[in-house]
Amino acid sequence: MIFKNIFLKSLKRVKLLKGVKNIGLNWKLILGLIIIYGVLSISSLSATEIDDNSSLEGVSIEKVSTIANGTVLNSIDEEIPDEPDLVVDDTVYVTSKNIDDYFDSGVLKSRFNGKTVIFAENFENLGKLTINAENVTIKGMGYSLKNCVFNLEAKNITLSDLNIDLDSEFANNDYAGVLVYSDYANLINLNINYVVPTNVQAYGVYVEGIGNRAVKNLRMINCSINFEGHNNNVKVYNCALKIVDCDNALVANNTISSALPLKDIIFGANGAELASDLVLTVGIGGCDNLTFVGNKLISEVNKRPQCAYPSLDTMLISKSHNSLIANNSIYMSDFLTFPGVDNYLYGLDIYNLENLTVIGNNISIITTGGKLAAGTAYPIQITGPIANVNITHNDLYSFSNGPNIGVYSQNFYGATSLSITYNKINVTGLAGTHEWALVAGIESQDTHSIIQHNIIEVHSVGDVSINDNLYGVSYHQSTSGDHQYDIQNNTVFSDGYYSVNLLSSVNSTVANNLLVTYNPKANNTNGYKYGDLSAHKNMEFYNNPVISAFNYFANHENNVDNGEEFNYNPTNNNDISNNIDGSQISSDEDTNNHHYNPLIPGSSNQSGSHEGEEGWVIPIEENGNNQHNGESQGNNDGNGNSTKTIMSLKELIMNYINSNTQSGKVNNTSYNGHKVNADSNNSDDSPSDSGSESIASQSKSTKSVDESSTGESSSVSKKIYEIDEKNEINKFIPSVFFIIPMLILFVIGLRRKKLNFK
Repeated sequence: MIFKNIFLKSLKRVKLLKGVKNIGLNWKLILGLIIIYGVLSISSLSATEIDDNSSLEGVSIEKVSTIANGTVLNSIDEEIPDEPDLVVDDTVYVTSKNIDDYFDSGVLKSRFNGKTVIFAENFENLGKLTINAENVTIKGMGYSLKNCVFNLEAKNITLSDLNIDLDSEFANNDYAGVLVYSDYANLINLNINYVVPTNVQAYGVYVEGIGNRAVKNLRMINCSINFEGHNNNVKVYNCALKIVDCDNALVANNTISSALPLKDIIFGANGAELASDLVLTVGIGGCDNLTFVGNKLISEVNKRPQCAYPSLDTMLISKSHNSLIANNSIYMSDFLTFPGVDNYLYGLDIYNLENLTVIGNNISIITTGGKLAAGTAYPIQITGPIANVNITHNDLYSFSNGPNIGVYSQNFYGATSLSITYNKINVTGLAGTHEWALVAGIESQDTHSIIQHNIIEVHSVGDVSINDNLYGVSYHQSTSGDHQYDIQNNTVFSDGYYSVNLLSSVNSTVANNLLVTYNPKANNTNGYKYGDLSAHKNMEFYNNPVISAFNYFANHENNVDNGEEFNYNPTNNNDISNNIDGSQISSDEDTNNHHYNPLIPGSSNQSGSHEGEEGWVIPIEENGNNQHNGESQGNNDGNGNSTKTIMSLKELIMNYINSNTQSGKVNNTSYNGHKVNADSNNSDDSPSDSGSESIASQSKSTKSVDESSTGESSSVSKKIYEIDEKNEINKFIPSVFFIIPMLILFVIGLRRKKLNFK
């Protein structure tokens, strides 16, 4: 535009010069101005295009318009607030300042479906928090929730990593620390500590179906409940974990401990059920397809109030069909009850169900309580009606000063069908002649039972006579109906006289049961006591021997050869022979004295000798030939690496010892000859709790790498600048050569014009 204005002014001046004589000269001036304007316009246009292209390179039209309007681009990330009081990536951080924004009157509503709610500080006295949002996760970050309880009502709620401390009554939450009404609830890594006020009903965790609808798919994993109950003088429930009407539940790897008072059991017309026990560590009722695996249950008595039958269950399960109880540890103790005072303790109490497997559990009960013919300390109790119950591969232990039974099963309230196999049972109590003064590994008052391959040890704290009730397996206390038994291949260690005692039987077999007795007065040869033979119908019994403990252990642990010829025939596992070829050993004195120990590798000071680096070969002959069995196995290279058939001492030892195999003792990266620590190129696909690295962090990382190599990058930038600078100079030089002559002509024209005017 500047050059255009100059040109127009020049034209005006030309008009003012009308009438001047030298008109030709003016046209020359006009022509020169036109040429100058054209050249300058072309140069200006070229420069403008270069500047525009360089400034807009890599910038979209949208970005340009956005910047021009003074707005912020959408691509810029939102800044995370300093305080976690907003929703960030579907995560809610709850603090004391914003908790009411999320829990409206203590209720997390459906607008938070799919969110993760994190308690970001300690809280006290929040009371009841109800979760009505589906697919929500409630988490802690190591903070403590004091007197804060949860009610789970929506589907698929997860409580995880929460520390909950309670010491109050929560009647508005059905007396529970965590109350679950929802399907697909997940209780993960909870730490609940509940010290219950005196004479108050309470539960650590209470899962309950609603009406006739069972809760489904509970998952309780890696939780810890420490529960201290004090319902001493009232008939209310105290229970660390109670699950009622919940199908397909998984309870795994939890530690649940309780301190509870002894209470009477409330029996109904059909015996006991879940509601019969006022005190429980774990109570389960109406839970089909339950999986109860790998848990540790600890129960101790903290109070002995006045009651007729002071009782306590560690775990009771009732009306829960098709279930599995496996690999749990159950420990129970009562040291408040004195010897000579009765108490009634049960480790695992089973009622009224079908298709239950109890396998691999370790159950122990120890008490100072009990008296003659009164009291119990039963690791497992089973009450009918039941069917297809399998008690197998468990380790059961109990000690008391009264009646004591490892597995007690009875059909008084309904028919029973079960198997008791491959268990280890150790029971100590006070046996006597009274019907109830019974100490037995198994008391089976069943309709049909299979009792096989158990190892049973039974002892009495008092002296034992032949009429005392001390047995490995028994049906000693009468119940109605027929009783069919298959009792075989059990081994009983006892202070008594009998391995098996049956009052009556139908179509039964008692065979191959061994009694190992510690009683020196036991001189009977038959360990089966059957009483009145007429009480048994179609009974088969045989080979139930009695052997003293002295003879049994002498037979098994003190085998002597009795002076007979002894032949040693070692097993050859590695094809090593003790035969030595001595054909090349000379009787003449060896003239080549060796100044080293051939049994110590590397002791040779003679480089290139036939002994090699490992030493120990058969001495060579004077002719220098190293031959074995007439064959040369290689040439000496002068470095001690000649090939030879004779093994070095190191090779011999390494060949003889297998690395970490059944016969070897050397630790290596192999097991039974197979390498187990092989390197792998497979990456670790396990997800981290921090998630994948964002794009922003990746670009930041890339920038830092570039900055770390400043030497190289600066030199490259300098070179690029120099090239660009040269290009600009090259573009500028042609314009200068055109403009300078034009200016000279313009100046000459002006001078001539002035002369003409003169």
